[in-house]
Amino acid sequence: LGMTIRLKRKEKGLSQNRLAEMLGVERKWVLRLEAGNPKAELGLVLKTLNALSLRASLNDDRPLSREASTSRLDEVFRRLQRPVRK
Repeated sequence: LGMTIRLKRKEKGLSQNRLAEMLGVERKWVLRLEAGNPKAELGLVLKTLNALSLRASLNDDRPLSREASTSRLDEVFRRLQRPVRK
């Protein structure tokens, strides 16, 4: 993630200082994020991605077993049968 942010920042011609100004953080925060600091605040990470026109996504590419797939469908149907709260 840090490397992607760094590359996109450079592609946009932004310095670490300028990106920090845009985000309302100190330059050292940007430096730590680009270095892969695992303690970066998620909200600021998402704000950074937005400022750089990047999008985050989480994917689980593992195929579901038939049992897991059926179990998920059963849960969806159970939820659909619940009465609607007013």
